[in-house]
Amino acid sequence: MSLSPILSIRDLRIVFDTPAGTLRAVDGVSLDVAPGETLGIVGESGCGKSVTAMSVLRLIPNPPGRIVSGTITFDGKDIRTLPPDELRRLRGSAVGMVFQDPMTSLSPLRKIGDQLAEAVLLHRRVPRREALALAEHWLARCEIRDPARVLGEYPFRLSGGQQQRVMIASVLMNEPKLVIADEPTTALDATIQAQILDLMRRAKGDTTALVLITHNMGVVWRCCPSVAVMYAGEIVEQGATAEVLRVPKHPFTRALLDALPSARAPGERLAAIPGSVPSPLNYPPSCRFAERCAYARDICKTTPPPLENGVRCWGGAVSPKPPEENGDCPDRKITPILSVATRSENAPCLLRVSNLRKRFKRVLAVDDVSFELRAGETLAIVGESGCGKTTIARMLAGLETPSAGAMFLDGCELTERRDTAQRRAIQMVFQDPFSSLNPRLRIGRAITEGAVAHGIISRDERDATARALLESVGLPAEAADRYPHEFSGGQRQRIAIARAIAMKPKILLCDEPVSALDVSVQAQVLNLLADLKRDTGIASVFITHDLGVVRYVADRVAVMREGRIVETGATAEIFANPQNEHTRTLLAADPIIKYDKLPDPQ
Repeated sequence: MSLSPILSIRDLRIVFDTPAGTLRAVDGVSLDVAPGETLGIVGESGCGKSVTAMSVLRLIPNPPGRIVSGTITFDGKDIRTLPPDELRRLRGSAVGMVFQDPMTSLSPLRKIGDQLAEAVLLHRRVPRREALALAEHWLARCEIRDPARVLGEYPFRLSGGQQQRVMIASVLMNEPKLVIADEPTTALDATIQAQILDLMRRAKGDTTALVLITHNMGVVWRCCPSVAVMYAGEIVEQGATAEVLRVPKHPFTRALLDALPSARAPGERLAAIPGSVPSPLNYPPSCRFAERCAYARDICKTTPPPLENGVRCWGGAVSPKPPEENGDCPDRKITPILSVATRSENAPCLLRVSNLRKRFKRVLAVDDVSFELRAGETLAIVGESGCGKTTIARMLAGLETPSAGAMFLDGCELTERRDTAQRRAIQMVFQDPFSSLNPRLRIGRAITEGAVAHGIISRDERDATARALLESVGLPAEAADRYPHEFSGGQRQRIAIARAIAMKPKILLCDEPVSALDVSVQAQVLNLLADLKRDTGIASVFITHDLGVVRYVADRVAVMREGRIVETGATAEIFANPQNEHTRTLLAADPIIKYDKLPDPQ
């Protein structure tokens, strides 16, 4: 007997009032989630996934946002009509939410223990000591090493992955009936990601429902028996995950799967979806995907398709034949851009790191690390959260001072006092682009400020340069006049790359540059980085948790554990024949997903 939904959303429409007009963020979404069910929601950045999730707890800021129609029913209660006191009791106890960016959810002024204890004390009448013991227990269950110490730390002392695990613990410790997780594993390495997903499945039990918003198709495959695909504020396909991912019926779903790095051989151009999402200020009165669709027919460009049998598509009854096979879609053909095999082993050594160490007060973050980076080479650094990857990048960028060891650029040592040429030569793309952009500066000025300061361009050239850089990373030139908060996460990451390449560096330090991006935007960014490598010969240190991305983008791989490099070598060799047990564990925890050869779900 099927259970009644614990969460039921019907014809939900959410708008945001902006100076430019009314923005339709969510436009007619209907979803059901039964007790114990796990539903995955996927789609491009800005398609309405997070707004839909936030509406369940009435977290949409009003103004400018407002729910204009539809119903949201949780456990028989109409969320839209709940009084404030009852809504506050519901939040965190019956419904818990794990947000995408833990640093915006954790107070930087309070210790972790105080914040976790508060999450319990708000909903239970227990002594504070018991609340802290419960917090320590859940930190341990979320694979936080030395949880007693972490309770006494401030958030900024933890890595991004550790902060996300703290947020997951704060939600699960109250044993809610519904957990909404918005990209909960974005900042986690493959082994911890697998452990956390398994923990969430076990901890929620047979009655707790889970709504999992993610761009990681592997996560959906492993954890979500059912999936909904969103595009431009609508659900375009939904159903059993095994059916949707094995035989995608909507062209957008198929395009997402085609854009995965695992769908192409290393060195081939990724199948990024052409064009851009239509503006929510003015959706077309037809199929919203038609202008980007390789299979569009005349009816698609004149009449909006209904959602029937789980698919919103006029041709959705049968999975269409790939246009590459028909030979009628030149824009989607895949062309090689750069073969990793073409890199010369005799290329000059650009960067040499020797016996590098970094000790913080109680933690040896980097321990005796040595490696070389050749001109035009991409070196990927992988490993668990907190193993020292980002610390290495920050020392290379001059943002941290090594405790011991040396770094050499073009044979000259990089010291704490770097000259102008050395500072310009190494640029960094940070994991969180929003916190690395000044919210008070328009984008045009933000991406050219460094170039002006270093004399690369004059002030008179600033505007034209900014617009050219934005177009080079796939954004419209007029975006130069907007502020960071007006962009999606994927767009902000492209802005961060534009700012870095404005300095014309020799080395690009990429710290999880695509971890927060959906697969279609990820393909655009990876293609952009490959183009830069081909056209400029720029070298890269690429830090990531996604082994599919590593396989595609890297010439060599360095595997880290607890501050040390435990294995390094050519990417193909590491993937085919890993020598270290930790490397084998990482590869086993993150199988590369290719939808036409999917294994059985776990």
